[in-house]
Amino acid sequence: MLSVARERPLDPVTLEVLRQVDRAARELALDYFVVGAMAQDILLNNVFGLSAGRATRDVDLAVAVEEWSRFEAIKARLVETGLFNSDAKVAHRLYYRAVSGGRDYPLDLVPFGGVELPGSEIAWPPDRAVVMNVAGYGEAFTSAILVEAEPGFAVRVASLPGLAILKLIAWTDRGASDPRDAIDLAILLRQYEAAGNEERLFGTEIGVLDIVNYDLDLAAARLLGMDAGRIAAPTTRGQILALFNDPTRLDHLVLDVARELRATQDAVSAAGEFLAQFKAGFHGVRMNPKNTA
Repeated sequence: MLSVARERPLDPVTLEVLRQVDRAARELALDYFVVGAMAQDILLNNVFGLSAGRATRDVDLAVAVEEWSRFEAIKARLVETGLFNSDAKVAHRLYYRAVSGGRDYPLDLVPFGGVELPGSEIAWPPDRAVVMNVAGYGEAFTSAILVEAEPGFAVRVASLPGLAILKLIAWTDRGASDPRDAIDLAILLRQYEAAGNEERLFGTEIGVLDIVNYDLDLAAARLLGMDAGRIAAPTTRGQILALFNDPTRLDHLVLDVARELRATQDAVSAAGEFLAQFKAGFHGVRMNPKNTA
């Protein structure tokens, strides 16, 4: 189990939201885990002391439910506390009511599991007009890490490989208009070595360093791809490889990833190399790092 560092505690409001959801989930015997930018922030910043990119207080959680009534039950249980309000327009969003009169804090609950349709999609009742792609959530939950948020209170948090999968799937859905998922992916690629993986790269995974001529950054990107590939289910793997094998979409992804690497001398080239190594690791292909076009 990982632990939030005492000198880098979670925001008190975030902690209270997590406690309220944890209590409701336990009462209803539901499993959940932290996803999204909050999961990235907890692991990179609060646990490892690394830059996690954009700061967020929004809490994104995924809840495993076998039927829609169970999802509605946890939403209702949270509203009954008097601390949360429903969003009339967004079915999966609640707002934690700020005590001091400040802005309310969004809480997004994403259902997955038994409510999924073929193709790893969910369609929101009653008219099922709103469809969401939840590919990757099942394996991200299975590979989630238990993190002690404060002494005596632990929550499941999506692992960094799980987050990489979710970011790629999310980008395929909304990347044409929103680069944030690619920017988050770039941060994961850059920070993976420092987030507890240096020993692996110089130990059990020394072969990865050898493949990329001991370029630590490229080795970390490749290792992240390998770790993501190990947990990806066939449907998820197919969606991610379809993205990487589509030249037009891949070029767009490279440009979005390059936004986070803009301080690098050639950000676009660096983004292309990172993604090429991630793909090689994910797909299990040995690739010459000098030939990543």
